[in-house]
Amino acid sequence: MKLLFILLAVLLSAASSAAPHYHRTRPRVPTATRIIRAVPWKTVVAGGAAAGTVIAAYKVSNGVEEGMKIAAKEKPEAFTDSLSVLTWPVRWAAFILFLISGCWVWKKWIEHETTIPKGNETWSSH
Repeated sequence: MKLLFILLAVLLSAASSAAPHYHRTRPRVPTATRIIRAVPWKTVVAGGAAAGTVIAAYKVSNGVEEGMKIAAKEKPEAFTDSLSVLTWPVRWAAFILFLISGCWVWKKWIEHETTIPKGNETWSSH
């Protein structure tokens, strides 16, 4: 699969550099060849990398799901231990986000309480 994406990137880079460098007086109708030439090779490589990442994540998640099913059937106590290990990063991330958002709200509340709105600074002089 990776070899296919690399070959496709090489072919598209050769096709995109072979475009003519002169201007026509009338516009052309876009064809498949012109559309392929217009796409930079870096875009093709980035699309292939993104697709590969999604496919790999899907395969890994299927493997984890199957492993969890087997662990739940054969050893339920090991299953609960593995669940706590897998959810640990999520719990810590939620806790840290809660702390950050709480600090942000506290800071905004302090700023709001300590600032004097415009027009109120003359009230104390009357």
